[in-house]
Amino acid sequence: MRFAVTSQEMKICDRNTAEYFGIGTAVLMERASLAIADEIIKWKESRGADRQYSVLVLAGVGNNGGDGVCAGRILAQKNFNVTNCVIGNMTKCSDLMLKQLSIAGNYAVPSDTFSNIRDNKRPSDFDIIIDAMFGIGLSRPLTGDSLEAVSFIEKCKKERGSDLLVISVDIPSGINADNGQVMGNAVKADKTVTFNFTKLGHLFYPGCEYSGEVIIRDVGITIAGFLDRTPGFIWYDGEPAGLLPERKKDGNKGTNGKVLIVAGSKDISGACILSASAALRTGAGMVRIFTASENAEAVKTLLPEALLDVYEDFEPIEDKLGAACKWSTQAVLGPGIGTLGKGRELVSNMLRDYDKSLVVDADALNLIAEDSELMELAGNYCTDGKKMILTPHLGEFARLFNCSVKECKEHITQYPAELAKRMHATVICKDARSIVADGNEKRSYINVSGNDGMATAGSGDVLSGVLGALLNDEMTGFEVACAGVYIHGRAGDAAAEKLGKYAVAATDIVEAISKVLH
Repeated sequence: MRFAVTSQEMKICDRNTAEYFGIGTAVLMERASLAIADEIIKWKESRGADRQYSVLVLAGVGNNGGDGVCAGRILAQKNFNVTNCVIGNMTKCSDLMLKQLSIAGNYAVPSDTFSNIRDNKRPSDFDIIIDAMFGIGLSRPLTGDSLEAVSFIEKCKKERGSDLLVISVDIPSGINADNGQVMGNAVKADKTVTFNFTKLGHLFYPGCEYSGEVIIRDVGITIAGFLDRTPGFIWYDGEPAGLLPERKKDGNKGTNGKVLIVAGSKDISGACILSASAALRTGAGMVRIFTASENAEAVKTLLPEALLDVYEDFEPIEDKLGAACKWSTQAVLGPGIGTLGKGRELVSNMLRDYDKSLVVDADALNLIAEDSELMELAGNYCTDGKKMILTPHLGEFARLFNCSVKECKEHITQYPAELAKRMHATVICKDARSIVADGNEKRSYINVSGNDGMATAGSGDVLSGVLGALLNDEMTGFEVACAGVYIHGRAGDAAAEKLGKYAVAATDIVEAISKVLH
């Protein structure tokens, strides 16, 4: 797992590195600038062109601008043709920015005004543009010359295409470092060089798209710089196997998990099949589907590996469900059960009587959200070592949390943790970047796997099955949820790579699970 930090967390770490540990900000700036210059030199060498490359440094008046000017000076010493351009009021330059401009002048690195560059320079005059206008502290929309500078970069990129490298220092100017939102307009970088820790704005949309390739370079700011605090967010981009316990070589179908899937209704058969199929593909030893009798033939035909219990609309379900629950070691509740008919009865029975760990999804979440009795049962579920994972998409989350979808979207870094504490459970708030929070964890997880091709019917049912298979005693609910959403997303990525995003269906995601877990 890697840390992802807010702008405030990064500022605290920077300050502690300088003031508590004694590594001066000027030293950190030189290291950062060497890293930026190194990435530019590698890009030039990859192109194999034997000529002098021209660099435009668009530098703000703060220390981010100082990073850019310093990197430009290093490149000038490596035979790049560098021009510095300060964007902003020179009287407001930070001390380090003024120092870097002075050093650049000592090395005869020329400076120019933005108005002259905008009015008299052609896109072909530059091979590389270093965006060092604003760093992680930006909290207002771009205006004036900085806004015009973004348009100038866009104009150059439109004409030069891949022949022009746009590289941002720390984060593209105009992107909010804490949520990835565009502040009016923003630089769209080919590469972003950031230092030691990913920022939230690099991970969330649309900031992740504006950042291009994010390159994390070590400049000596370590986790020790947080002192007694730790960052509030983590993320992962390694192999899925790194999130899972080693499978026991002497295990059998019983010890590998007996997953009960309480899903489907008389009008919906696909949900239980998708969830059960995903559980089997994710390593469950046995799967038992508890569903409406109308789904029996579909299950027998499409998923012969699954055991099957069915109920009629007119009959009590308590005894049949109780037997299935006793057989199981973990369960999934909710996909396709409906909010009418037997839906509430199924949810009430499971929340009241089930004595093992549980994934709660889809219709079960909506039933809980609208019923105070079910909400109380859910909030008190996690006792005696039981785990519960709730998997709402934004609409379901808004109903559970009693807020609007817009509010949920705006506060997605905070609200899941609040709901997890309220429910004493693990919560996966599903979005383009899903957030995992747990009432017992200090940090939340940001999932970066997956793609927009997964926005298709049944994708959530697949996730519920993946989680059901992983819900074992060796992992905490938080660990299960982090691994589950990551595997689900990687399977979606594999399916999209094979078929194209437009063609991905939920069954394709199920089939791709085996590819990412092989």
